[in-house]
Amino acid sequence: MPFSPTFSRSIKPKKRRPSAVTIPERVGPHVKLVFAEMRRQGQTYDAVEAGSGVNRPTIKAWRHKNRPNLDSIEAVLGHLNFEFVPLPTERALPPEIVEALRPIAERLDLTMPDAIRLTAEVAYRGHHLKAIRQSDEAPAASGAIG
Repeated sequence: MPFSPTFSRSIKPKKRRPSAVTIPERVGPHVKLVFAEMRRQGQTYDAVEAGSGVNRPTIKAWRHKNRPNLDSIEAVLGHLNFEFVPLPTERALPPEIVEALRPIAERLDLTMPDAIRLTAEVAYRGHHLKAIRQSDEAPAASGAIG
């Protein structure tokens, strides 16, 4: 009779433990976003440190006493597949742009802040896509020259 190993206990698939990352209450919205996304994506502090280059103790300190600098928050949000993009308010825009947006906002049934946010997003995405297209075309053009 051939030998067949007998296991004393059944092999069960490892259950995924819920994320231990909690969302702090008394922090800015950008910091809340970091911790909420870490939790949603199941990211650990070690994984975020390795992916963003921001030290784990630095990220943990954002919960209580330290505020992230721009480079750190951009790096961590980038690792979490977000971009940190400032949006103008109505007061920051020239009056002629606000007046040009007003009929568009009314037609789309948007408030002015929502219309400005939408316009900024469209402009940002358009600029971002243009930069990507130009970077894709650059190697082809340089290859044709040489």
